[in-house]
Amino acid sequence: MRKAFANALVDIAALVAFIPSLVSGLVLYLALPEGGGYRGGAGSGFAQAYLGLTRGDWRAIHDYTSLVFAALIVIHLLLHVQYLRKIGRSPGKGDTTRDDAGTLPR
Repeated sequence: MRKAFANALVDIAALVAFIPSLVSGLVLYLALPEGGGYRGGAGSGFAQAYLGLTRGDWRAIHDYTSLVFAALIVIHLLLHVQYLRKIGRSPGKGDTTRDDAGTLPR
């Protein structure tokens, strides 16, 4: 498999994993907040479910998709390890190209 294709595949998979993680995080934060109210939110004024899923269901979706996303980001970084090593070097180190005056950099 070509490196560019593998990189694109990992990036697309990471996006697909990120979207439900983001949505579930927003639902947990905005629609089903933790705590508050009578008996930790068990009162009649608090939502117990959103779109037919309980807070526990949303939490499971959030946890698993976030773990998949994190694993894909690690794979993404491993695919770019050569680039990351290259940007860590000081400018000009190992560079054999000449500047505009025709001299090699020091």
